[in-house]
Amino acid sequence: MPHKHFIYLVLITISLFILAFLSFLIQPRYESSLKKGEVIFKNIENQLSDIKEINIVNNRKKISIIKKEDSWHMTSKSGYKVKNEVVRKNLIQISELRFFEKKTKEKSLYSRLDLDYLNDEDGASKLISIINNDKKILVEFILGKKKKNGVYIKKIEDKQTWLTSGILDMSSVDKDWLETRIFNIDYQDVKKVSINHLNKKESFSLTKDEKNENFLIDSLPKDQIPKSDLIANFIGYFFTNLIFEDVVERKDIIDNKFLTKINFKLFDDINIFAIIFNKEKEKEKEEDKDKDKWINFNIDNESFSKLNDKKKIFVNNIENWSYKLPSTKNNISDTKLKDLLVED
Repeated sequence: MPHKHFIYLVLITISLFILAFLSFLIQPRYESSLKKGEVIFKNIENQLSDIKEINIVNNRKKISIIKKEDSWHMTSKSGYKVKNEVVRKNLIQISELRFFEKKTKEKSLYSRLDLDYLNDEDGASKLISIINNDKKILVEFILGKKKKNGVYIKKIEDKQTWLTSGILDMSSVDKDWLETRIFNIDYQDVKKVSINHLNKKESFSLTKDEKNENFLIDSLPKDQIPKSDLIANFIGYFFTNLIFEDVVERKDIIDNKFLTKINFKLFDDINIFAIIFNKEKEKEKEEDKDKDKWINFNIDNESFSKLNDKKKIFVNNIENWSYKLPSTKNNISDTKLKDLLVED
């Protein structure tokens, strides 16, 4: 009887060994064959010019960027222009990523590397997909934490996670992709500025002197004295380093809802008209109403052509957009005539 049990035990052991061996044979070989230093996404390097779409998704938002002819646009931002150089930099970074070090295969540990995409409520884990002109997915992976010289990734079809050699940005912040510059206009380009508030007594206009150095207040009565000869010059720097905080499709402004209207006249008879306003928000707190200022730009066709020819504008369809002004420009838009004058 003991001999018979021994035979059964041997047969069971052999059967389990055979099953384990067969299971090993049918496992996908790509994970075990990967080697340190190998390029991760070999199929993208020679197809950079054929890429049509980039998607960055986390549990909080989705950024979709598509290529139209030779330029890139963010569909998740109503098709606003994206910086070509940022797209190219990120695609090249993906193509240069290499396997550096194997990490965990355990799902329960993915969150430590920010690779638990489906369950990551904080949005730190991102699903990246790159699609070509034929709507074929060339690359799809989960992007996690960053290290000094690498990032953690996991291919969609793999359990294995990796630390790469080679960095990758793939930001989920809109502004990191968008062309946030609007104009390329310097102080020396501005000839005249008219600032009009709802209260006409607070409105004024400035004209540059003959040397193109200082702005002078127009039609100033003798009893009103400027604080200094240079007091108004800062207004001429409105376009300098003008980078928007946010952009939305154009919001039309009711005439009595604006905060400030500014008319800029440049040399070469270029006119730029701006309206500054508060964009109403649902359930907005009273104390927050004046914090965020938005601006619409209107430019006649002749002025736009001149700006475009001189490469002074970065946006082709500026009449379609409303821009959130950076707080650094509030001191210009809020300036009233009395702010420039010696107090009585």
